[in-house]
Amino acid sequence: MNFMKMGELKDIHKEDLMQLFNWRNQESIRNMMYNSDIILFDDHVCWFEGLQKSEKAISKIFYYDNIPYGVLNINNIDRMNNKCTWGFYIGPSDAPKGMGTVLGYTSLNYIFGELSMRKLSAEVLSINEKSLNFHKKLGFTQEGILRKHVIKNGEYMDVYLYGILKEEWNDHSEVIKKMMKGR
Repeated sequence: MNFMKMGELKDIHKEDLMQLFNWRNQESIRNMMYNSDIILFDDHVCWFEGLQKSEKAISKIFYYDNIPYGVLNINNIDRMNNKCTWGFYIGPSDAPKGMGTVLGYTSLNYIFGELSMRKLSAEVLSINEKSLNFHKKLGFTQEGILRKHVIKNGEYMDVYLYGILKEEWNDHSEVIKKMMKGR
């Protein structure tokens, strides 16, 4: 599939909650989160309701060709310092190869463009090789390691800290754009 265009980020509405609930509770997604417990639907609704009132968090559904493929979560929005953190995932297990790159490209353009952030940070579990490589591919710099930071499956694991500045994304985004066109 040749990804010639960006995807689209849309607000989450009540009618989207069941789809997001099902995606988030997939084992492959849960296992890469700090909290890998199955989310109860009432808790999911509480998350959504809290999101509606939050000035420090934004969540969007990622679409490509009007098909929903994933979620972008932006947290810890700090308008004074123009920085935030992110999390994301592709929901359908049968999503076309490369859809994560389109989600990343679309999301970073939104964060640095529309939201006018100066810096984006990420925390990635050491077991999440796919996300570690993904951040490097998008141009993030590893800024540190939180050693034995969280417990998963009875064992403490490291969390890698990544960051990317707006000017770094502006320079690197063309590389990603060419990569998407070549797919």
